[in-house]
Amino acid sequence: MMKQLKWTFILAAISLMVASAPAQDKKLKLRVAVVPLEWEKSWIEDWQIPIEFRNAIYEKLVEKLVATGRFIVLERDAMDALLKEQAIKEDNSGESQKGKIVPAQALIAGKVVDFTLAKRGAGGGAYIPGVGTVGGSVSEARVKINVRMFNVDTSEVIATESANGSASAAGFAYAGRIAGIFTSFGAFDKSPLGNATNKAIDQCVEKILKKVGAQQWSCRVADWDADAKEITLNAGSMLGVSEGNKFDVYRVTKIIKDPETGEILGKKTTKVGMIRVTSVEEKFSIAEVIEGSEFQTGDIVREIR
Repeated sequence: MMKQLKWTFILAAISLMVASAPAQDKKLKLRVAVVPLEWEKSWIEDWQIPIEFRNAIYEKLVEKLVATGRFIVLERDAMDALLKEQAIKEDNSGESQKGKIVPAQALIAGKVVDFTLAKRGAGGGAYIPGVGTVGGSVSEARVKINVRMFNVDTSEVIATESANGSASAAGFAYAGRIAGIFTSFGAFDKSPLGNATNKAIDQCVEKILKKVGAQQWSCRVADWDADAKEITLNAGSMLGVSEGNKFDVYRVTKIIKDPETGEILGKKTTKVGMIRVTSVEEKFSIAEVIEGSEFQTGDIVREIR
């Protein structure tokens, strides 16, 4: 009887702890801009890869990034300026021109540098430059994607990584450069080359998640109502913001530049307050002031770590 009462007490205590524990916040999502994949010119020329296939491979990368639940991938309508590396540099005012085009925290740019399908095994076969020996019994595919990740706000290179994929299949047949592999994306997806591409993309996503996903989440003050002591943020439920979330607010107080090149070397920020979210819409949220009294549109709002 005593043992039963003891367990009843323990279970009741656990239930009370669970009930009184604060609800787990939704994971905040980072806004990222993903540049359409660049291809080594030789692979396009050797394989005559249709633009539809290149776009489909890029879309697969985007879909897998979204599927992690950690990213919102922005539309690529305004991506032309982001295709050039100098587009992530800052102007003399210290304001990120990239941020004015796309409100992203990170820019991801990838380049396909290996896209090889070779055959080995029985038969002499024939050699095709950039492809390998055709005529063997086993097809071996290799795909390599180099990925660069940038912090859009600071222009800093977050990381440079390489993602590799390889696959082989016995009895896979193809002839010449196209060989029916690019007649349909479904056929390509099931080929050794498609399998290797999927593996390389999966590795890309893992490395992006590790490097970019570790960045501190942030958004901006969209409006400050001094009379109501209310702050509007340019982030809402779409980015995982919830009622009750607390954030620190910072202001850029100094831009540090290289005197010779004008390149932004860094920024100094000062904490100006702390806020708590009181209501959330899809694309924006409203917060009340916990600490601080003077806020400005454009102040940086960061998750508390």
